[in-house]
Amino acid sequence: MTARPAVTVLITAHDAAADIGACLRSIAAQRGVPEGGFEVVLVDDRSSDGTAEAAHAAGLGNLVLIRVDTPAQSGLTTRQDALALGIGAARGDIVLTIDADGIVGPDWVAAMTRPIREDRADAVAGPVYFRAGTGWLARWQTVDVSYYLALCSLLDRAGFPGGVLFGNFAFRRDLFDAVGGFERIGFTLTEDLAFSRALHRIGARIRYGREAPAEVAACASWAVFVERAKRVSSGGFSALAVVLGVWMALLPVLAVPALFLGGVFAWLLAARYAAGVLFTAWSLMRVRRPSLLPLALLYEPLAFAIGLRVMASLGRDSHVEWGGKKYER
Repeated sequence: MTARPAVTVLITAHDAAADIGACLRSIAAQRGVPEGGFEVVLVDDRSSDGTAEAAHAAGLGNLVLIRVDTPAQSGLTTRQDALALGIGAARGDIVLTIDADGIVGPDWVAAMTRPIREDRADAVAGPVYFRAGTGWLARWQTVDVSYYLALCSLLDRAGFPGGVLFGNFAFRRDLFDAVGGFERIGFTLTEDLAFSRALHRIGARIRYGREAPAEVAACASWAVFVERAKRVSSGGFSALAVVLGVWMALLPVLAVPALFLGGVFAWLLAARYAAGVLFTAWSLMRVRRPSLLPLALLYEPLAFAIGLRVMASLGRDSHVEWGGKKYER
């Protein structure tokens, strides 16, 4: 048995052969890592495209590969089961999660874990960017995620639970046991959001970082993005859902009287729109994405339109595909 590592980098993968090599090579290039080093635990969840072979080809000496051939009968999603399996196998005191298509910089492990190692936080939510080479949709998704995490950080400061993204997240390993794992959390299609709420309930300190981004692949099309939105919008009732719902609803609520009556309603609509643009701009600046600032002018109206499209799609089919399986939303 090798020496116990300080950090476990956890990846769950389903048919990720095309991406896992680049992900692992970026992790292997880390510098300034904590004393004790780190291990990489990869849970290959029912892949049929050679994900395991592609992972081994990356040549990481600290890679632990766990293969899942059949779904567990736990009543949870396969993603929840894979995460729980990986966390159970983790030997590090800190677990750092990333998606199988994620690529990180050489200081990622050190920067994401530093607030926890220095006892300034129990968990750290890092920025997520979408690869610019995939065009307009990638830029839109970067704005969308930056807006989401900025709002979550404000809610957290106000004492309300926000959300995190397992695409770039670090937490103390013992916290998973403290919340009872996914068995206690229960079935959810938004496992990272549910976990962050569970952490809030036990008083864990979540820091919303601005450095150490993870860059991931964007959705292949707007249709795929809408299907993804069907899943990520299934988090249920919460302060986050209420704030987002009320804030976005103000746009059409004010637009109708502004259009027909003008006057004070037009001024209120202008003020609401300007506030949204400023918040979006701030969310981009906090994660160092000034090149995307022009999109702040369009983000909220387009986000509202996409929300309507998601509702229409749910009306036709409420099933959601996640991790190679279909679930009822």
